[in-house]
Amino acid sequence: MGIYSSSISVFIGVGGYQYIKNSVKNLVEDKMTVPALIKATEETITKKMPEFVENKFKSLEEKSDKLSEYIETTRGEIREKQSSLESVQELLKEQLNIQQSVAEAKIGNRGKYEELKKIPETKPEYKKYVDEALRDIEFYFDALMQQIKAPKMKDNISFEDPGFSVEEVINEYRNSKVESDMRESAIITLIDLYSQGKVKENVVQELCESVDVEQNLRVTARTMLLLFNITKKPFRRSLEIDEVRGWWELNKNETKYQSPYKQYFKFLEYFYTLGFNKDNIEQVTGLLDETIKLEPNALHARCLRGYMMIVLGKYDKAEEEFKEVEVRYRDFRWLLLYRSLLFACKNEMVKAVNLLNQALAKSPSIKAQAKTCAEIFPKYKEVTENENVKWPGDKQ
Repeated sequence: MGIYSSSISVFIGVGGYQYIKNSVKNLVEDKMTVPALIKATEETITKKMPEFVENKFKSLEEKSDKLSEYIETTRGEIREKQSSLESVQELLKEQLNIQQSVAEAKIGNRGKYEELKKIPETKPEYKKYVDEALRDIEFYFDALMQQIKAPKMKDNISFEDPGFSVEEVINEYRNSKVESDMRESAIITLIDLYSQGKVKENVVQELCESVDVEQNLRVTARTMLLLFNITKKPFRRSLEIDEVRGWWELNKNETKYQSPYKQYFKFLEYFYTLGFNKDNIEQVTGLLDETIKLEPNALHARCLRGYMMIVLGKYDKAEEEFKEVEVRYRDFRWLLLYRSLLFACKNEMVKAVNLLNQALAKSPSIKAQAKTCAEIFPKYKEVTENENVKWPGDKQ
C-alpha cells in the first residue's frame, strides 16, 4: 500500500500534476460553477487518475522488459565475443610459440624441433600450423646441408688449419660440449677430409651414433650429407634421424662400417684425465695398438704410441713408429713435436730445437703439450728453455 501511494505521489508530482491541470483547464473553459468544478475535479482524480497511473506503470514495465531483454542480449553478445577473443588470443599465443620454436630450431635446437612435432598429439587443431613450421625448418636445413663452405677446425692461436688426423676430428665431433660450436666445425672438417680421400667407411658408426643423440640440428644436417656421400644410401633429407636410426640397426654388424677409434678414445681418457703410470702403461698403450691394427692411418694414435715408447725408454720402437707417420704425413704437427722429444732424450739438442720450432710454426697451440713434456722429461726442459725456440708471441 505504501509503495502504491508513493508511486501515485510520484506521478501526481510529475506527470499527474500536468494531467490534472489540463483537465481542470478544460472544465473551466466549459464555464462550470465552482461547486461543479470541484466535484468534477474530484471525479477526475478518483476515476481517471488510477487509469492514468496504471497506463504509466504499464508503459514503464514494458520499457523495463525491453531493457532487461536488451541487457541479456547484450550480455550474450559480450560473452560470445569474449569467448571468441579468448580463442583468438590462444591461437595467437600458440602461433607465436610455433614461430619462436621455428627460430630456435633454425639455430640448431633439436629440443624445440621435437617439441613442435609433438604439438598435434595434444592440440590437433594446430596441426596445419605445425606442418607448415616443420616444412619450413626442414627446407632450411636441406639448403644448409648443401652449403659446404663453413668454418673448419683451426689452431686456437693462429686460427689456421694445422692439419688434423681423422681420429682427432672425430674425437672433437663426438665429445665437444653441447654449447660449443666445435662439433659443426668438426663435421665440416670431416667432410673436407672425405673430399681428400682420407675418410673411409669405418667412420659410419661414429656418424650414426652421433645422429641419434646430437642436439644441434646444424651438426645433424652436415652429418646427413657425409653419411649420404659415404654410404650412397637415401639419406637425402637433412633431418631423417629416424631413418638413420633404423638403417644403422640393420647394418651395425657390417665390419666395414664399424669404428676403429673406440680404443683410441679410451686412451685419451687416460692421457688427459686419468693419467698413467709404470703399472698400467703397457695396458694403456695396448688401447692404441687396437686402433692402429684396425686403422693403420690413424696418425695421432701412432704418434701417441711413439710417445709411449719414449716413456718406456724404447727409442728404436719410437723411431719406427714415427717413420710410419712420416710416410703418410711428413710434417704432421704431433710427429714434429714427439720426434723433437725423442732427439732430446738422445741428447741431440739442435735437432730437437729445430723440430720444436717446426711444430710451433705448424700449430702454435702445441706449445701446451711441449711444456707438459718439459715437466716430465728433464732433457726436454733444456729444449724448451733454449733461447732459439720461437714461442708464439715472441718478437722475431
